[in-house]
Amino acid sequence: MKTLPLLMAVCLVSVLPGCHKPQTGEVIGAAEAIIKAKALASISAKHPEIGSSDLKFSDLRIEAVPNDSERVLVVYSIPASAKTTTEGTKATTITRTIDVRMSLSGEVENVSDGTRSDVYNVAK
Repeated sequence: MKTLPLLMAVCLVSVLPGCHKPQTGEVIGAAEAIIKAKALASISAKHPEIGSSDLKFSDLRIEAVPNDSERVLVVYSIPASAKTTTEGTKATTITRTIDVRMSLSGEVENVSDGTRSDVYNVAK
């Protein structure tokens, strides 16, 4: 299902007389839900060994690419993969992530593995 046509349908339905006009937040929330669902389906297709209960939503953003276009990036982390190391007063937690890149129209372009590092100060 394409995200843009669905958003257009939601907007068109909202202008019909007597219909509820969705607030901007409702439209954005619906689009976000569709994008997240599509990302999860793509992750399941590429990594059938990873269940959706193993994933935690991490990030959703639109990023610019060098050819002057934009794409959507959805990141899910796998909390069970987290490993923490401590050095001096710094603790670093490295977590495996799965990144899904898609076009603005909702076509999945890439599903890739990555990592996220979080650094914390710890008291001694």
